Amino acid sequence: MAFVHDPFSMDGPGGSFLMNWGTPGANETVHAYIVKNCPRDRVLHTFTFPVKRGVWYYIGAQKWDVKDIFEIWSTLGDKAKEVVTGKLQRRCNRGLSQQEIAEMIQDGRLQQFCIEVSGRLLKDVSRAFAKTSLGYEGGNVAQ
Repeated sequence: MAFVHDPFSMDGPGGSFLMNWGTPGANETVHAYIVKNCPRDRVLHTFTFPVKRGVWYYIGAQKWDVKDIFEIWSTLGDKAKEVVTGKLQRRCNRGLSQQEIAEMIQDGRLQQFCIEVSGRLLKDVSRAFAKTSLGYEGGNVAQ
C-alpha cells in the first residue's frame, strides 16, 4: 500500500503523475525505496490525502513507475509556482521562504521527482480490495 499526503499531481494524455521536489539525495532515497520495497509488479493500493479536503481517498490499485519527464517548473505561471512553493514551504515547517524554495528549484538544489501511476488495467483488483478491505459496496471505484 502507498499513502501519499497532499500530493502534487498532473494528468495528461500521456498518463497520470504524482510529483514532488526534493534534494537529489532525498529523491534517490525515495527512488531506491520504491524499487526495493514495492512488489515486482509495482502495483500498490494507493491512498491520497489532499489537505484541502482533509480526508484520505482510495484512488485504486495503481502501477507505480518512476519517470524522468520534462521539467515542469519552467512551464508554470507565477500563480502555479506560488502554489508549489507554498505547499513545499508548509512541508518544511516554514523553515525556508517561498523565494528561497523557488531559487533552490531554479538552481537544482531541489529537483523534480515523478511517479507515473496507472490503474487502467486494475479496476477489478481495485473493486475487490475496496469491497474486502475497505467495506465498500458501491460500484464507482477506480473509474
